[in-house]
Amino acid sequence: MKSLVKLIGIAAAATIMAFSMAACASTIKLQVDRTPSLDTRGIKRIAIMPFTASSGGGAGSDITQYVTTTVTSKIQALGNFTLVDPSVITQLQRNNESIEGYVDALFTGQVTHIGSQDGSGQYQSKDKDGNVYTVTYYTREVDIEFNYYFTRARDGSLIGPVAKKGSTSSRSENSGSLPSTTSLLRGVVDNQLRYLNRDVAPYTVTENRKLAKETSPDKALKEQMKIIESQVKAGNYKVALDSYLDIYQRNKSIAAALNAAILYEALGNTQDAADLMQTVFDETGNPNARTEIARLSKILEDQATIAAGYGDTESSVDKVAVRASEEIRNVLPQNAKVWIVNNSAGDNMVTAVVDNVTADFIKRGVGIVDRQSAALIEAEQKFQTSGYVSDSDFVTIGNSAGANTIAVVGITGTGDMRRLQLRVLDIEKGVPIFQSDTSDIWKL
Repeated sequence: MKSLVKLIGIAAAATIMAFSMAACASTIKLQVDRTPSLDTRGIKRIAIMPFTASSGGGAGSDITQYVTTTVTSKIQALGNFTLVDPSVITQLQRNNESIEGYVDALFTGQVTHIGSQDGSGQYQSKDKDGNVYTVTYYTREVDIEFNYYFTRARDGSLIGPVAKKGSTSSRSENSGSLPSTTSLLRGVVDNQLRYLNRDVAPYTVTENRKLAKETSPDKALKEQMKIIESQVKAGNYKVALDSYLDIYQRNKSIAAALNAAILYEALGNTQDAADLMQTVFDETGNPNARTEIARLSKILEDQATIAAGYGDTESSVDKVAVRASEEIRNVLPQNAKVWIVNNSAGDNMVTAVVDNVTADFIKRGVGIVDRQSAALIEAEQKFQTSGYVSDSDFVTIGNSAGANTIAVVGITGTGDMRRLQLRVLDIEKGVPIFQSDTSDIWKL
């Protein structure tokens, strides 16, 4: 009898377990791209300026330096930005010179408050013999507030700020065992900056999506849904997707439609998922479909933003350099020997364009004059200091250097009107054979 009871108990337990497993919906992990909280679209080159302490904030220099170092390390690890030495920016600002040729934006921050308080207290305890004794303990509490933001180099507009605030404490029966104030503050800074990447660059999160269960009394339909779910668990997403779509068409099962949308997402077809949910809502008015439409629309919006503002890793310098190389090559004579002149040597972007065009010409076998020759270096330096150089001056120097074509690369305009300026001169004829315009294709 006892054996029978035991067997019944085991069977009942197995039934309960099987029911629980069946009742637990399968979960699919989806990778979803998100836009950062700060609109950093179009920003490639940045300088991370040293954080400062606002007046009256009581912030120690070691903590402001630690915040700066931590931010720099985290942003550098992302690989989304080219970091420019902040000392270069500081020197330009001291000389009242434009920083636009060096960076797209500055990353700046302030430590606005640091607090630290030590205290002590007592409590009663008993030893192993039951004797009561008093224990004195010591505490150390710290808190910090800081913020950070971007400043666009073109127009000085701000992106942000993001405010951070955190605190922590430590307790010990030995005052000498308490962590230092600096150590505790650094821990708070690390904690507050753990998601810095989500503020400055696109990121990816993992979302767990549970398959919906069929709630209708149709036993045959429920059994079909279970069979399809087994296909999902086996990783046969495409087969399961087609089956869910078929069930929705035949039975108007909301669960099947919701699951089909999840599988569309898992297969990378978010737009198809959104279109399906819109169809379901139009046909049934089901509120769950409307909720999914809103969620999927946000994902699609983020995808579009990332593709438009962050997806193109080619910088404006790269694009303009490609254009410049094409335009120069289009007008080159046979057996060309080109002197590429940097007419704005103090501008990093122009220098980068000249270097890129030179590298492209070497790769393509286009003849170029060695820009490192002493005569040409001296000539370019004179051009830079003279303020104005005529075409005839360029032709004279280029001719003596053995060039038959000169490409003069410079800069014009500021802010949104900043453009690369390219002129190509034919030495033999002594006339310009190409002049760039001010259209956006030359925008830097």
